[in-house]
Amino acid sequence: MKWLDRILGKEEIPSAVAFDEIDIWLEIASKSLFRGLSANAEQLYEEIRKTRERLKQNISELQDAEPIEDVPAPIAKIGLPSRDKMVKHLYSVTEKMLIPTQTDYKTVLSFYRVTTPSIIEFAFAFGKSKSSKNLYYVRSLFPDEIKEVLADLKRLNALLNQLIAPIKGKESRIMNLERVPEIVREIKNLKSGVEKEKEKVRGQEEECSALEKRILREEERLSAIEEREEWVRFKELETELAASEKELNALESAARELFSPINKALSLLKKQDETGRHTLAPEERRALASILSSPIRALGDEDGVRDFLLAMKKIIEEGDFILKERKRDETLKWIKHLLNANTENTEFSFASIKEKRAGLESRIEETKSTLSNLTVLKDRTEVERGIISDKGQLAQLQERTDRSKRHIISLQEKVAEKERVLLEALESVAGKKIEVVQKQKQKQKQKQK
Repeated sequence: MKWLDRILGKEEIPSAVAFDEIDIWLEIASKSLFRGLSANAEQLYEEIRKTRERLKQNISELQDAEPIEDVPAPIAKIGLPSRDKMVKHLYSVTEKMLIPTQTDYKTVLSFYRVTTPSIIEFAFAFGKSKSSKNLYYVRSLFPDEIKEVLADLKRLNALLNQLIAPIKGKESRIMNLERVPEIVREIKNLKSGVEKEKEKVRGQEEECSALEKRILREEERLSAIEEREEWVRFKELETELAASEKELNALESAARELFSPINKALSLLKKQDETGRHTLAPEERRALASILSSPIRALGDEDGVRDFLLAMKKIIEEGDFILKERKRDETLKWIKHLLNANTENTEFSFASIKEKRAGLESRIEETKSTLSNLTVLKDRTEVERGIISDKGQLAQLQERTDRSKRHIISLQEKVAEKERVLLEALESVAGKKIEVVQKQKQKQKQKQK
Protein backbone atom coordinates (compact mmCIF):
# COMPACT_ATOMS: atom_id res chain seq x y z
CA MET A 1 0.00 0.00 0.00
CA LYS A 2 3.05 2.32 -0.35
CA TRP A 3 1.57 3.76 -3.54
CA LEU A 4 -1.54 4.71 -1.58
CA ASP A 5 0.51 6.46 1.08
CA ARG A 6 2.36 8.43 -1.61
CA ILE A 7 -0.90 9.45 -3.27
CA LEU A 8 -2.52 10.40 0.03
CA GLY A 9 0.51 12.47 0.85
CA LYS A 10 0.23 14.37 -2.43
CA GLU A 11 -3.57 14.48 -2.17
CA GLU A 12 -3.87 13.74 -5.90
CA ILE A 13 -6.85 11.91 -7.40
CA PRO A 14 -5.55 8.83 -9.32
CA SER A 15 -6.51 8.57 -13.00
CA ALA A 16 -6.89 4.79 -12.73
CA VAL A 17 -8.70 2.76 -10.09
CA ALA A 18 -9.41 -0.91 -9.57
CA PHE A 19 -13.11 -1.65 -9.14
CA ASP A 20 -12.50 -3.40 -5.81
CA GLU A 21 -10.58 -0.38 -4.51
CA ILE A 22 -13.04 2.36 -5.39
CA ASP A 23 -13.70 2.96 -1.68
CA ILE A 24 -9.99 3.85 -1.24
CA TRP A 25 -10.18 6.03 -4.35
CA LEU A 26 -13.18 7.87 -2.88
CA GLU A 27 -11.23 8.55 0.28
CA ILE A 28 -8.35 9.98 -1.78
CA ALA A 29 -10.79 12.01 -3.89
CA SER A 30 -12.49 13.34 -0.79
CA LYS A 31 -9.19 14.47 0.73
CA SER A 32 -8.16 16.07 -2.56
CA LEU A 33 -11.48 17.84 -3.13
CA PHE A 34 -11.72 19.19 0.38
CA ARG A 35 -8.10 20.01 0.99
CA GLY A 36 -7.84 22.15 4.13
CA LEU A 37 -11.42 21.38 5.16
CA SER A 38 -10.35 19.48 8.25
CA ALA A 39 -8.11 22.19 9.68
CA ASN A 40 -10.65 24.85 8.78
CA ALA A 41 -13.46 22.85 10.38
CA GLU A 42 -11.52 22.25 13.63
CA GLN A 43 -10.90 25.97 14.03
CA LEU A 44 -14.44 26.97 13.14
CA TYR A 45 -15.96 24.28 15.39
CA GLU A 46 -14.21 25.96 18.33
CA GLU A 47 -15.39 29.43 17.31
CA ILE A 48 -18.93 28.15 16.78
CA ARG A 49 -18.80 26.50 20.22
CA LYS A 50 -17.66 29.78 21.85
CA THR A 51 -20.31 31.78 19.97
CA ARG A 52 -22.97 29.30 20.99
CA GLU A 53 -21.94 29.63 24.65
CA ARG A 54 -21.95 33.41 24.35
CA LEU A 55 -25.42 33.21 22.77
CA LYS A 56 -26.63 31.10 25.68
CA GLN A 57 -25.29 33.72 28.07
CA ASN A 58 -26.98 36.53 26.16
CA ILE A 59 -30.24 34.59 26.03
CA SER A 60 -30.06 34.18 29.79
CA GLU A 61 -29.46 37.93 30.19
CA LEU A 62 -32.41 38.66 27.93
CA GLN A 63 -34.55 36.38 30.02
CA ASP A 64 -33.60 38.12 33.28
CA ALA A 65 -33.47 41.68 31.93
CA GLU A 66 -35.77 44.41 33.18
CA PRO A 67 -37.58 46.47 30.53
CA ILE A 68 -36.51 50.07 30.07
CA GLU A 69 -38.60 52.70 31.77
CA ASP A 70 -41.31 54.84 30.28
CA VAL A 71 -42.39 52.25 27.67
CA PRO A 72 -46.08 52.54 26.72
CA ALA A 73 -48.27 49.91 28.38
CA PRO A 74 -49.52 48.35 25.07
CA ILE A 75 -45.91 47.70 23.99
CA ALA A 76 -45.02 46.18 27.35
CA LYS A 77 -48.16 44.02 27.25
CA ILE A 78 -47.11 42.46 23.92
CA GLY A 79 -43.33 42.67 24.35
CA LEU A 80 -43.00 40.70 27.60
CA PRO A 81 -44.81 37.51 26.40
CA SER A 82 -42.96 37.81 23.08
CA ARG A 83 -39.64 37.96 24.98
CA ASP A 84 -40.54 34.71 26.80
CA LYS A 85 -41.40 32.91 23.55
CA MET A 86 -38.23 34.20 21.93
CA VAL A 87 -36.08 32.98 24.82
CA LYS A 88 -37.69 29.56 24.75
CA HIS A 89 -37.10 29.22 21.00
CA LEU A 90 -33.50 30.43 21.24
CA TYR A 91 -32.71 27.93 23.96
CA SER A 92 -34.13 25.19 21.71
CA VAL A 93 -31.87 26.37 18.87
CA THR A 94 -28.74 26.20 21.04
CA GLU A 95 -29.65 22.79 22.47
CA LYS A 96 -30.08 21.33 18.97
CA MET A 97 -26.74 22.76 17.85
CA LEU A 98 -24.65 19.59 18.38
CA ILE A 99 -21.12 20.47 17.27
CA PRO A 100 -19.42 17.36 15.84
CA THR A 101 -15.88 16.16 16.46
CA GLN A 102 -15.20 14.76 13.00
CA THR A 103 -14.13 17.07 10.20
CA ASP A 104 -14.79 15.05 7.03
CA TYR A 105 -16.99 16.64 4.38
CA LYS A 106 -20.01 14.43 5.11
CA THR A 107 -20.03 15.41 8.78
CA VAL A 108 -19.45 19.10 7.97
CA LEU A 109 -22.18 19.11 5.34
CA SER A 110 -24.63 17.30 7.60
CA PHE A 111 -23.95 19.72 10.49
CA TYR A 112 -24.41 22.69 8.18
CA ARG A 113 -27.67 21.37 6.73
CA VAL A 114 -29.15 20.65 10.16
CA THR A 115 -28.01 23.82 11.92
CA THR A 116 -28.22 26.61 9.33
CA PRO A 117 -32.01 26.64 8.71
CA SER A 118 -32.90 27.36 12.35
CA ILE A 119 -30.23 30.10 12.63
CA ILE A 120 -31.24 31.79 9.40
CA GLU A 121 -34.93 31.46 10.22
CA PHE A 122 -34.53 33.20 13.55
CA ALA A 123 -31.91 35.76 12.62
CA PHE A 124 -33.55 37.04 9.48
CA ALA A 125 -37.23 36.13 9.76
CA PHE A 126 -37.92 39.27 11.75
CA GLY A 127 -38.02 41.30 8.60
CA LYS A 128 -41.34 39.67 7.84
CA SER A 129 -44.77 40.82 9.03
CA LYS A 130 -45.73 39.50 12.46
CA SER A 131 -42.27 38.31 13.50
CA SER A 132 -40.87 41.79 12.74
CA LYS A 133 -43.58 43.35 14.86
CA ASN A 134 -42.85 41.04 17.80
CA LEU A 135 -39.12 41.77 17.51
CA TYR A 136 -39.93 45.49 17.49
CA TYR A 137 -41.81 45.14 20.79
CA VAL A 138 -39.07 43.05 22.38
CA ARG A 139 -36.39 45.41 21.05
CA SER A 140 -38.36 48.34 22.43
CA LEU A 141 -38.26 46.79 25.90
CA PHE A 142 -34.76 45.22 25.79
CA PRO A 143 -32.73 47.04 23.11
CA ASP A 144 -29.24 46.17 24.40
CA GLU A 145 -30.00 42.49 25.06
CA ILE A 146 -31.66 41.95 21.67
CA LYS A 147 -28.72 43.62 19.94
CA GLU A 148 -26.31 41.13 21.53
CA VAL A 149 -28.50 38.11 20.70
CA LEU A 150 -28.89 39.12 17.06
CA ALA A 151 -25.19 39.78 16.79
CA ASP A 152 -24.46 36.25 18.06
CA LEU A 153 -26.91 34.74 15.59
CA LYS A 154 -25.38 36.65 12.69
CA ARG A 155 -21.95 35.62 13.85
CA LEU A 156 -23.05 31.97 13.92
CA ASN A 157 -24.44 32.27 10.41
CA ALA A 158 -21.19 33.79 9.19
CA LEU A 159 -19.15 31.01 10.83
CA LEU A 160 -21.37 28.33 9.26
CA ASN A 161 -20.85 29.94 5.85
CA GLN A 162 -17.09 29.91 6.43
CA LEU A 163 -17.34 26.28 7.50
CA ILE A 164 -19.04 25.27 4.27
CA ALA A 165 -16.92 27.54 2.04
CA PRO A 166 -14.46 24.76 0.95
CA ILE A 167 -17.46 22.72 -0.19
CA LYS A 168 -19.33 25.50 -2.00
CA GLY A 169 -19.42 25.13 -5.77
CA LYS A 170 -18.69 21.44 -5.54
CA GLU A 171 -22.28 20.31 -5.05
CA SER A 172 -22.35 18.28 -8.29
CA ARG A 173 -19.09 16.55 -7.42
CA ILE A 174 -20.34 15.86 -3.90
CA MET A 175 -23.57 14.43 -5.28
CA ASN A 176 -21.59 12.03 -7.47
CA LEU A 177 -19.20 11.28 -4.62
CA GLU A 178 -22.18 10.15 -2.57
CA ARG A 179 -23.74 8.27 -5.51
CA VAL A 180 -20.70 6.14 -6.25
CA PRO A 181 -21.02 3.67 -3.31
CA GLU A 182 -24.62 2.91 -4.26
CA ILE A 183 -23.69 2.44 -7.92
CA VAL A 184 -20.86 0.12 -6.86
CA ARG A 185 -23.28 -1.90 -4.71
CA GLU A 186 -25.69 -2.18 -7.65
CA ILE A 187 -22.88 -3.38 -9.94
CA LYS A 188 -21.74 -5.94 -7.36
CA ASN A 189 -25.31 -7.21 -6.97
CA LEU A 190 -25.71 -7.49 -10.74
CA LYS A 191 -22.37 -9.28 -11.09
CA SER A 192 -23.38 -11.60 -8.26
CA GLY A 193 -26.60 -12.29 -10.17
CA VAL A 194 -24.57 -13.05 -13.31
CA GLU A 195 -22.39 -15.53 -11.40
CA LYS A 196 -25.41 -17.23 -9.87
CA GLU A 197 -27.04 -17.58 -13.30
CA LYS A 198 -23.77 -18.90 -14.75
CA GLU A 199 -23.58 -21.45 -11.94
CA LYS A 200 -27.17 -22.42 -12.67
CA VAL A 201 -26.34 -22.79 -16.38
CA ARG A 202 -23.35 -24.99 -15.54
CA GLY A 203 -25.58 -27.23 -13.43
CA GLN A 204 -28.24 -27.36 -16.14
CA GLU A 205 -25.67 -28.17 -18.82
CA GLU A 206 -24.31 -30.98 -16.64
CA GLU A 207 -27.85 -32.34 -16.30
CA CYS A 208 -28.32 -32.03 -20.09
CA SER A 209 -25.08 -33.91 -20.69
CA ALA A 210 -26.14 -36.69 -18.30
CA LEU A 211 -29.54 -36.97 -20.02
CA GLU A 212 -27.96 -37.04 -23.48
CA LYS A 213 -25.63 -39.87 -22.38
CA ARG A 214 -28.56 -41.77 -20.88
CA ILE A 215 -30.59 -41.33 -24.08
CA LEU A 216 -27.63 -42.59 -26.12
CA ARG A 217 -27.33 -45.66 -23.89
CA GLU A 218 -31.07 -46.36 -24.17
CA GLU A 219 -30.98 -45.95 -27.95
CA GLU A 220 -28.09 -48.43 -28.08
CA ARG A 221 -30.15 -50.77 -25.90
CA LEU A 222 -33.09 -50.32 -28.27
CA SER A 223 -30.89 -51.19 -31.25
CA ALA A 224 -29.70 -54.30 -29.44
CA ILE A 225 -33.32 -55.36 -28.80
CA GLU A 226 -34.18 -54.89 -32.48
CA GLU A 227 -31.27 -57.14 -33.47
CA ARG A 228 -32.51 -60.03 -31.32
CA GLU A 229 -33.99 -63.07 -33.08
CA GLU A 230 -37.15 -62.69 -31.01
CA TRP A 231 -37.68 -59.17 -32.39
CA VAL A 232 -37.19 -60.39 -35.96
CA ARG A 233 -39.79 -63.05 -35.31
CA PHE A 234 -42.08 -60.44 -33.76
CA LYS A 235 -41.87 -58.23 -36.85
CA GLU A 236 -42.56 -61.22 -39.11
CA LEU A 237 -45.64 -62.09 -37.07
CA GLU A 238 -46.78 -58.47 -37.21
CA THR A 239 -46.47 -58.56 -40.98
CA GLU A 240 -48.41 -61.82 -41.12
CA LEU A 241 -51.10 -60.39 -38.85
CA ALA A 242 -51.41 -57.25 -41.00
CA ALA A 243 -51.68 -59.41 -44.16
CA SER A 244 -54.36 -61.64 -42.61
CA GLU A 245 -56.37 -58.64 -41.37
CA LYS A 246 -56.08 -57.03 -44.79
CA GLU A 247 -57.28 -60.25 -46.44
CA LEU A 248 -60.18 -60.50 -43.98
CA ASN A 249 -61.15 -56.88 -44.72
CA ALA A 250 -61.05 -57.66 -48.45
CA LEU A 251 -63.29 -60.68 -47.87
CA GLU A 252 -65.72 -58.55 -45.87
CA SER A 253 -65.77 -56.02 -48.70
CA ALA A 254 -66.45 -58.83 -51.18
CA ALA A 255 -69.33 -60.08 -49.02
CA ARG A 256 -70.83 -56.58 -48.91
CA GLU A 257 -70.44 -56.25 -52.67
CA LEU A 258 -72.19 -59.62 -53.05
CA PHE A 259 -75.40 -58.27 -51.53
CA SER A 260 -75.06 -54.61 -52.56
CA PRO A 261 -77.25 -54.94 -55.72
CA ILE A 262 -80.23 -55.97 -53.56
CA ASN A 263 -79.58 -53.65 -50.59
CA LYS A 264 -82.48 -51.39 -51.53
CA ALA A 265 -84.87 -54.34 -51.75
CA LEU A 266 -83.60 -55.71 -48.44
CA SER A 267 -84.16 -52.36 -46.69
CA LEU A 268 -87.63 -52.07 -48.20
CA LEU A 269 -88.53 -55.59 -47.09
CA LYS A 270 -87.35 -54.83 -43.56
CA LYS A 271 -89.54 -51.72 -43.49
CA GLN A 272 -92.59 -53.62 -44.80
CA ASP A 273 -92.04 -56.33 -42.19
CA GLU A 274 -91.96 -53.65 -39.47
CA THR A 275 -95.18 -52.03 -40.79
CA GLY A 276 -96.98 -55.38 -41.20
CA ARG A 277 -97.33 -55.32 -44.99
CA HIS A 278 -95.30 -58.54 -45.08
CA THR A 279 -94.73 -60.75 -42.11
CA LEU A 280 -91.46 -62.61 -42.08
CA ALA A 281 -90.78 -65.76 -40.07
CA PRO A 282 -88.46 -65.22 -37.06
CA GLU A 283 -85.54 -67.00 -38.77
CA GLU A 284 -86.11 -64.94 -41.93
CA ARG A 285 -86.18 -61.73 -39.88
CA ARG A 286 -82.88 -62.71 -38.20
CA ALA A 287 -81.27 -63.50 -41.56
CA LEU A 288 -82.42 -60.15 -43.01
CA ALA A 289 -81.04 -58.18 -40.05
CA SER A 290 -77.77 -60.10 -40.20
CA ILE A 291 -77.28 -59.47 -43.93
CA LEU A 292 -77.95 -55.75 -43.53
CA SER A 293 -75.56 -55.36 -40.57
CA SER A 294 -72.71 -57.70 -41.60
CA PRO A 295 -73.07 -59.87 -44.70
CA ILE A 296 -69.92 -61.85 -43.97
CA ARG A 297 -71.16 -62.84 -40.52
CA ALA A 298 -74.61 -63.62 -41.93
CA LEU A 299 -72.97 -66.17 -44.22
CA GLY A 300 -71.92 -68.13 -41.14
CA ASP A 301 -75.47 -69.54 -41.41
CA GLU A 302 -75.41 -70.24 -45.12
CA ASP A 303 -78.59 -72.38 -45.01
CA GLY A 304 -80.49 -69.62 -43.25
CA VAL A 305 -79.34 -67.06 -45.86
CA ARG A 306 -80.30 -69.38 -48.71
CA ASP A 307 -83.76 -70.03 -47.23
CA PHE A 308 -84.23 -66.27 -46.73
CA LEU A 309 -83.30 -65.52 -50.34
CA LEU A 310 -85.79 -68.14 -51.57
CA ALA A 311 -88.52 -66.59 -49.39
CA MET A 312 -87.64 -63.10 -50.66
CA LYS A 313 -87.73 -64.33 -54.28
CA LYS A 314 -91.20 -65.76 -53.73
CA ILE A 315 -92.49 -62.50 -52.19
CA ILE A 316 -91.23 -60.48 -55.17
CA GLU A 317 -92.56 -62.93 -57.74
CA GLU A 318 -96.02 -62.90 -56.17
CA GLY A 319 -96.19 -59.19 -56.98
CA ASP A 320 -97.01 -57.85 -53.52
CA PHE A 321 -93.59 -56.29 -53.10
CA ILE A 322 -93.52 -52.62 -54.12
CA LEU A 323 -90.68 -52.27 -56.63
CA LYS A 324 -90.54 -50.71 -60.06
CA GLU A 325 -90.56 -53.29 -62.81
CA ARG A 326 -86.97 -52.70 -63.85
CA LYS A 327 -85.69 -52.82 -60.27
CA ARG A 328 -87.90 -55.85 -59.60
CA ASP A 329 -86.33 -57.73 -62.54
CA GLU A 330 -82.79 -56.76 -61.55
CA THR A 331 -83.39 -57.88 -57.94
CA LEU A 332 -84.82 -61.26 -59.01
CA LYS A 333 -81.98 -61.75 -61.43
CA TRP A 334 -79.35 -61.07 -58.71
CA ILE A 335 -81.08 -63.33 -56.17
CA LYS A 336 -81.00 -66.15 -58.74
CA HIS A 337 -77.32 -65.38 -59.34
CA LEU A 338 -76.58 -65.64 -55.60
CA LEU A 339 -78.44 -68.93 -55.31
CA ASN A 340 -76.73 -70.40 -58.41
CA ALA A 341 -73.27 -69.25 -57.31
CA ASN A 342 -73.85 -70.89 -53.96
CA THR A 343 -74.88 -74.23 -55.49
CA GLU A 344 -71.91 -74.20 -57.90
CA ASN A 345 -69.46 -73.91 -54.96
CA THR A 346 -67.43 -71.09 -56.56
CA GLU A 347 -65.09 -68.86 -54.61
CA PHE A 348 -68.04 -66.54 -54.04
CA SER A 349 -70.31 -69.25 -52.74
CA PHE A 350 -71.63 -68.88 -49.25
CA ALA A 351 -69.70 -71.95 -48.08
CA SER A 352 -66.44 -70.74 -49.63
CA ILE A 353 -66.69 -67.29 -48.04
CA LYS A 354 -67.65 -68.84 -44.72
CA GLU A 355 -64.67 -71.19 -44.87
CA LYS A 356 -62.21 -68.44 -45.82
CA ARG A 357 -63.51 -66.19 -43.04
CA ALA A 358 -63.16 -68.94 -40.45
CA GLY A 359 -59.63 -69.72 -41.64
CA LEU A 360 -58.55 -66.06 -41.57
CA GLU A 361 -60.05 -65.38 -38.15
CA SER A 362 -58.40 -68.52 -36.78
CA ARG A 363 -55.05 -67.44 -38.24
CA ILE A 364 -55.42 -63.93 -36.84
CA GLU A 365 -56.23 -65.18 -33.33
CA GLU A 366 -53.34 -67.63 -33.45
CA THR A 367 -50.91 -64.91 -34.56
CA LYS A 368 -52.15 -62.54 -31.87
CA SER A 369 -51.75 -65.25 -29.27
CA THR A 370 -48.18 -65.92 -30.38
CA LEU A 371 -47.38 -62.20 -30.34
CA SER A 372 -48.80 -61.78 -26.83
CA ASN A 373 -46.45 -64.47 -25.55
CA LEU A 374 -43.37 -62.65 -26.85
CA THR A 375 -41.80 -60.37 -24.15
CA VAL A 376 -39.63 -58.47 -26.63
CA LEU A 377 -42.37 -55.91 -27.35
CA LYS A 378 -42.71 -55.12 -23.64
CA ASP A 379 -38.96 -54.67 -23.35
CA ARG A 380 -38.84 -52.42 -26.40
CA THR A 381 -41.86 -50.40 -25.25
CA GLU A 382 -40.30 -49.75 -21.85
CA VAL A 383 -37.06 -48.59 -23.44
CA GLU A 384 -38.93 -46.37 -25.94
CA ARG A 385 -41.03 -44.88 -23.15
CA GLY A 386 -37.85 -44.10 -21.20
CA ILE A 387 -36.27 -42.44 -24.24
CA ILE A 388 -39.39 -40.31 -24.85
CA SER A 389 -39.48 -39.26 -21.19
CA ASP A 390 -35.76 -38.39 -21.16
CA LYS A 391 -36.05 -36.41 -24.39
CA GLY A 392 -38.98 -34.47 -22.92
CA GLN A 393 -36.94 -33.65 -19.81
CA LEU A 394 -33.98 -32.70 -21.98
CA ALA A 395 -36.09 -30.29 -24.07
CA GLN A 396 -37.46 -28.60 -20.93
CA LEU A 397 -34.00 -28.37 -19.40
CA GLN A 398 -32.54 -26.89 -22.59
CA GLU A 399 -35.33 -24.30 -22.65
CA ARG A 400 -34.55 -23.33 -19.03
CA THR A 401 -30.85 -23.15 -19.91
CA ASP A 402 -31.62 -20.86 -22.87
CA ARG A 403 -33.71 -18.62 -20.60
CA SER A 404 -30.87 -18.46 -18.07
CA LYS A 405 -28.40 -17.56 -20.82
CA ARG A 406 -30.71 -14.79 -22.06
CA HIS A 407 -31.02 -13.55 -18.47
CA ILE A 408 -27.22 -13.50 -18.16
CA ILE A 409 -26.99 -11.35 -21.30
CA SER A 410 -29.63 -9.00 -19.87
CA LEU A 411 -27.76 -8.72 -16.56
CA GLN A 412 -24.45 -8.14 -18.35
CA GLU A 413 -26.04 -5.33 -20.35
CA LYS A 414 -27.24 -3.78 -17.08
CA VAL A 415 -23.74 -4.17 -15.63
CA ALA A 416 -22.27 -2.39 -18.67
CA GLU A 417 -24.81 0.44 -18.31
CA LYS A 418 -24.10 0.79 -14.57
CA GLU A 419 -20.36 0.76 -15.24
CA ARG A 420 -20.88 3.60 -17.72
CA VAL A 421 -22.84 5.54 -15.07
CA LEU A 422 -20.11 4.77 -12.52
CA LEU A 423 -17.40 6.06 -14.85
CA GLU A 424 -19.35 9.28 -15.45
CA ALA A 425 -19.76 9.75 -11.69
CA LEU A 426 -16.05 9.12 -11.03
CA GLU A 427 -15.02 11.53 -13.79
CA SER A 428 -17.42 14.14 -12.41
CA VAL A 429 -15.83 13.77 -8.97
CA ALA A 430 -12.26 13.88 -10.30
CA GLY A 431 -12.87 16.52 -12.96
CA LYS A 432 -10.85 14.46 -15.43
CA LYS A 433 -10.81 11.18 -17.35
CA ILE A 434 -10.80 8.08 -15.13
CA GLU A 435 -10.06 4.48 -16.07
CA VAL A 436 -11.53 1.61 -14.07
CA VAL A 437 -9.04 -1.25 -14.46
CA GLN A 438 -8.36 -4.74 -13.20
CA LYS A 439 -6.57 -4.88 -9.86
CA GLN A 440 -3.38 -6.34 -11.33
CA LYS A 441 -3.27 -3.69 -14.06
CA GLN A 442 -3.77 -1.00 -11.42
CA LYS A 443 -0.73 -2.25 -9.46
CA GLN A 444 1.39 -2.24 -12.61
CA LYS A 445 0.42 1.37 -13.36
CA GLN A 446 1.32 2.40 -9.81
CA LYS A 447 4.72 0.73 -10.10
CA GLN A 448 5.36 2.60 -13.33
CA LYS A 449 4.66 5.87 -11.54
